[in-house]
Amino acid sequence: MGQDEVLALIEQAAAEGWTELDLSGKGLREIPAEIGKLTQLETLILGKAEKWEWFDNKPVPKLVANELTKLPSEIAMLKNLKKLHLSSNPFKEIPQVVFQLRQLRSLALVSIDLPEIPESLSKLANLNRLYLSNNQIIEIPESLSKLTNLNRLYLSNNQIIEIPESLSKLINLNRLYLSGNQIIKISESLSNLTNLTRLYLSNNQIAEIPESLSKLTNLTRLSFSNNQIAEIPESLFKLTKLTELYISNNKITGISESLNNLTNLKEFYLSGNQIIEMPDVIANLTKLTGLYLSNNKITQIPDAITKLSSLITLDISYNQITEIPDAIAQLFNLTTLDLDSNQITEIPDVISQLSNLRKLDLYNNLIKILPQSLTKLNNLTRLSLTNNQITEIPESLNKLTNLTEFYISNNEITEIPEALTKLTNLIRLSLANNQITEIPESLNKLTNLAEFYLYNNQITTIPKEITNLTSLTHLHLSYNQIIEIPEEIANLTSLTELDLNGNQITEIPEAIGNLTSLTELYLSYNQITEIPEAIGNLTSLTSFYLRSNEIIKIPEAISNLTSLTSLYLSENQITGIPDFLESLPKLEKLDLRCNPLPISPEILGSSQEPGSVADIFNYLNLLRSGNVRPLNEAKLLLVGQGSVGKTSLIERLIHNRYNPNQPQTDGLNVEPWQVQVNSKDVRLNVWDFGGQEIYHATHQFFLTKRSLYLLVCNCRTSEEENRIEYWLKLITSFGDASPVIIVGNKKDEQPFDINRKALREKYPNIQAIIETSCQDNLGIDELRKAIFGQVAGLKEVYDLLPLPWFEVKEHLEAMTQDFISYSTYLNICIQKQISEEQNQEQLIDLLHRLGLVLNFRQHPLLQSTKVLKPDWVTEGIYTLLSDETLKTIKKGIFTYADLNHILDPQRYPEERHKYLIELMKEFELCFALDGSSNRFLIPGLLPKDEPEDTELEGETLEFQYHYQVLPPSIISRFIVLTHEKIHNQTYWRSGVMLEDKEGKETLNIARIKTDPEDKKIFITISGREQTRRSFLKTIRDVFKKIHNSFANLEITEYVPVPNHPDHPPLDYQELLGLEDMGESEVKIGKLKLKINLRQLLDGYESLIDRQKHLGNYIKEQNNYYQYGDGDNFVGDQVGHDKRR
Repeated sequence: MGQDEVLALIEQAAAEGWTELDLSGKGLREIPAEIGKLTQLETLILGKAEKWEWFDNKPVPKLVANELTKLPSEIAMLKNLKKLHLSSNPFKEIPQVVFQLRQLRSLALVSIDLPEIPESLSKLANLNRLYLSNNQIIEIPESLSKLTNLNRLYLSNNQIIEIPESLSKLINLNRLYLSGNQIIKISESLSNLTNLTRLYLSNNQIAEIPESLSKLTNLTRLSFSNNQIAEIPESLFKLTKLTELYISNNKITGISESLNNLTNLKEFYLSGNQIIEMPDVIANLTKLTGLYLSNNKITQIPDAITKLSSLITLDISYNQITEIPDAIAQLFNLTTLDLDSNQITEIPDVISQLSNLRKLDLYNNLIKILPQSLTKLNNLTRLSLTNNQITEIPESLNKLTNLTEFYISNNEITEIPEALTKLTNLIRLSLANNQITEIPESLNKLTNLAEFYLYNNQITTIPKEITNLTSLTHLHLSYNQIIEIPEEIANLTSLTELDLNGNQITEIPEAIGNLTSLTELYLSYNQITEIPEAIGNLTSLTSFYLRSNEIIKIPEAISNLTSLTSLYLSENQITGIPDFLESLPKLEKLDLRCNPLPISPEILGSSQEPGSVADIFNYLNLLRSGNVRPLNEAKLLLVGQGSVGKTSLIERLIHNRYNPNQPQTDGLNVEPWQVQVNSKDVRLNVWDFGGQEIYHATHQFFLTKRSLYLLVCNCRTSEEENRIEYWLKLITSFGDASPVIIVGNKKDEQPFDINRKALREKYPNIQAIIETSCQDNLGIDELRKAIFGQVAGLKEVYDLLPLPWFEVKEHLEAMTQDFISYSTYLNICIQKQISEEQNQEQLIDLLHRLGLVLNFRQHPLLQSTKVLKPDWVTEGIYTLLSDETLKTIKKGIFTYADLNHILDPQRYPEERHKYLIELMKEFELCFALDGSSNRFLIPGLLPKDEPEDTELEGETLEFQYHYQVLPPSIISRFIVLTHEKIHNQTYWRSGVMLEDKEGKETLNIARIKTDPEDKKIFITISGREQTRRSFLKTIRDVFKKIHNSFANLEITEYVPVPNHPDHPPLDYQELLGLEDMGESEVKIGKLKLKINLRQLLDGYESLIDRQKHLGNYIKEQNNYYQYGDGDNFVGDQVGHDKRR
């Protein structure tokens, strides 16, 4: 809204005597002084939090914001103002004029980046409602206690550590919201707030509920969910007015008989605890309408449940229940029954007596047959049977005519029966992940169907009749065997999502242009060669996926897609990027990676994600100027064991000379080699890596893609001694599919005896195997020819660079200084006609990714914005790694004083030592010992001997990683990343002991150790059983981060067979797959043993986490968080929206 529009609205409000004005969400940066005219105004809304939604396990407000940072002084003239809502503006402090509004009754300051509550707030003595949630408040000041008229105080989602004694003076408070803070202990003084009816303390770190809370006898709602509570105290059961009690996601194992005192309880949330048995005492809570016990360890539903005749919702999902008892039939008022993720094998006939049932969830059980009795539930609107072992949908199901949602994915169904066509009220139907081969024509009777999921089946044809389902908004047919999209698809004009990924489609029909409501179109992993002009009609399209096809050209029709935010075209055959793409006003993601484009792949993005759209277009604009030249540069990397002759080979290749006394390479040497390839001058940057074991951990930073590798071996030694497969796997892990030439050196002494055929079959990136002798100059010409041939095939050699960029690159490479300031770099750019900041930043980022310079201006401790030569860093690091004293006497521990002795003082003056150490931390090579600022440890230099005190006591949880190749850096990087959790300074070169603490208490101890020869990592965790699993997750998350930094690291996860440590371990992914297929047991023939699969896997991950891991099912849990600008936002209630 423009300023003139705001003024006009204010004039209208003044003329008409408005008492309320809402200006939220208008994009305002300031409020005009004319606001002071509205003297009759009682409510002014300049920003608000409409509602709270659950995101990433945290409540997040949906904001209706402006961009106000201040208020005009004329606000003070609003003498009748009772309610002022300033939420979701970037004020960072409460505007001073607010404190003049002494008549205010309600003040909302949600999400204004407020770091503290000012003393001046106490001037607003008439306030009865104060909203301060979702800020950065650390402390509740004593001055707040002066607001004695407050009856509602909202402080959720801050960083408050404790509840002060002074809060007890707010004796009129009836609602207090402190969820989502860092509170550890509840103050005894809180019990003085005897008028409280609602108290919310969920999502804190509270371990104990104090006895004194029993004095709050007026409480009707109490929430302690998501804390660390292990026991519900007897005193809590004195709160007999409670109607809602939330204690989900704690560590509770049992419930006292005194629970029967809470006779007014209507909603009871106990999900996510460690309860083994549903206590009979719950049956005395006869007013209960909602009982939530999901995610516990309950094995059966007791008969006593029959007394809960008022129950409307019963959620016992994610437990270990094997059967539904007959007693369930007595719950006549039940409308929602959730038994997801148990071990139920059949649906009993008595379930037909639940005549009021609307929603029945039986996802992820072991059900094979659907009984006839199920069809008597004629009020059922939702039926979820996904992930069972059902082979057939019975015809009798056609009686469930009120069904609007039917989920039966992940079963063993081979056909869609006619019965389904009678369910004409269906809105959502999911039959994904079955073995269905065709869609029956009769399905066109489901005219209300909006969402239809049939992905992962064996369908070959989309029948024309399906296009009569004109209400369809979502059609998912990915990963079938469809070869053609019918022209009749044009009839589905309501479609917003169409997913046909992973089929065998060769052509997009023109009819697609009729689907003008489409917002998401998925056609990746097909065989499409062309995008039709009709695609330009899809002006509502926001996401368009065409990965991994055979597309050559991007048509101009794409320029019409003005709503497009994401365009994915990676892994095609596109050779040019048209100008018109830049005209797409909303484009945020453009994925063009892995196409034969003459553009640096670093500009197009990394292996993890596509590059920035702004960077891609900026680069293209520079290229279009015509002032460009090809890079004509590549990396030649020589790797292999020590003393195989890598340096001698370089001397022969580049200088045609040989030194019989060539010294061994320490660390890394880089040398340029000017060669002629395809009549063009090309510079090869030849990297000679030291082969000694100590250096392997650091080589990872330089073994990259866009490189040619020479794996140099010694003809005199065996294939095993040369560790050929180790190096080939290492190259694959870091350099992905980069070409490799294996060189058998010293052939004058012995022929190269390896299994050439087997190696080529196993490693297709081996381009040649050549024998050489540097001493006799044998095979050198053949090797040169092979090198030139491979370089000619490296697309990246010919990547185009703007000429000014090239000039800056050459200038930096020619500089004699080891580093320059960032400002000096900027001056060089300006000298070379690169004046725009975006170009300067993009160029330094490109040179950094190419390894030509190093710059870490985004790093909090390295942002002194130096531009470094890589060899300054590598020589410094390798000098440290090579120091004998540091290795043998200091055992990897060093101080700043040690650097004075180890490093060359000319090249590494004392003032640069801190920078070098920060770089080593960035590369995960070292860490500060015990938080010291002057003692550091390099794990790669630790002694190999495992200390004596690494044995763990009691029961343990064990997990293993098995690698095809185990890079030495993995364990040393792990030690660096977890150093804050190291237990009793226990570490060695191949392992570490970690601890998990809660306050001063040690909950668990873990031993992580590697077996380099067997290429395995073993994780063993002892201590408290309830927290072992979460500690394992923490450890696995760190390994996941490290593993993801490799281009192609092959890893298999294993778990041991319970009570059989000598038996080969079980493949963890295999177990997850078996569970996903509905198996309940894993059988081990050798041991004549059957293991309960669910119980085994529960020890490692929760069922929800396992399902997320597999990605087959997302269970959305909407928690509406109690807080807000009004009453409606408040609640730790848990609602379920499960879509399968």
